[in-house]
Amino acid sequence: MVLLYSRLNHYGLDDDVNMSEVRKKIEKENLKFGEYVRRGDAKAISGLYTDGASLLPYGMRSVDGRKAIEQFWGGAIKDMGLKDAILKTVDLVGSGDIMTERGEYVLKLEAAGKATEDKGKYIVVWKNTPEGWKLHWDIWTTNMSQK
Repeated sequence: MVLLYSRLNHYGLDDDVNMSEVRKKIEKENLKFGEYVRRGDAKAISGLYTDGASLLPYGMRSVDGRKAIEQFWGGAIKDMGLKDAILKTVDLVGSGDIMTERGEYVLKLEAAGKATEDKGKYIVVWKNTPEGWKLHWDIWTTNMSQK
C-alpha cells in the first residue's frame, strides 16, 4: 500500500496539493505572460521566472537567470516583432512545490510589416516560491516546418 501511495504521489496525486487550484494559478501566470508580451514588457516577463530559471530555446544555448531571460524576451519583442503569446495548458503533473506543465502555444509576430504566427508545444517546470508559482525551466519547439 505504501508503494502504491508513493507511485500515485509521484504522478501528481499528492493529498497535500489541490491540482485544480494549482492549475488555475499556473494558467493565470500564463495569461500574465501574454499580457506582458502585448505590452512589450520584457522585465515583467522575466519576473514570472525564478531567479535561477533557464530558457532552453531551439538551436541556442540555454539562457540562464532573470537578467538574461529579460534580454532574450526583449530581443524577441524588438527584433522578431513578438506581439502576443497565447499559452494553453494541456497537462499538469507534479507534487509539492514542483509541477511540470505540458502545453501548446501560439506566438504572433510582426516584422517588416508582415504578420506571422508560430504554433508549437512546450514543457515548463514550475516552482512554488514565496512569491507564488514561477517558471523555472522553459523549453519549447515549433510545429512549423523548418525551411
